[in-house]
Amino acid sequence: MEERLKLQLDQLSEAIADFECSLDIDTGTLDEVVADAVRAGQAQKFEFVVGLFWKTAKAFLDRIHGFDLASPKPIIKKYFELGNLDYAALDRMLRAFEIRNSLSHVYRKETFQTLHAEILGYRGVFSQTAKGMMETA
Repeated sequence: MEERLKLQLDQLSEAIADFECSLDIDTGTLDEVVADAVRAGQAQKFEFVVGLFWKTAKAFLDRIHGFDLASPKPIIKKYFELGNLDYAALDRMLRAFEIRNSLSHVYRKETFQTLHAEILGYRGVFSQTAKGMMETA
């Protein structure tokens, strides 16, 4: 396997672990200002993992399977077609891109709270969906 892809996989693995570690923080026990900052950090880590995931999947599909795709959704769909995801994981990953894109345009606290609640449900999702790439490394 190409060294650059191995480095990307290592970075993805670290980012996933960092994101999931951030989910261990119980914001309900914190001062509201601190809790708000922690939730914002969790959302930022989520955005980072989503971006790193599709870029790593792009490199994986190109270098291992010879598919040169340019944008996130076709990359995730091809990753699915190659047997790396089941239907439920495909839906979760496509929704992750929608959440990430929505976070870039959030101006209302209520909208952020709704998206953040969804983000909390992504514990284990990225590590499970990255398995196909990790096992090849």
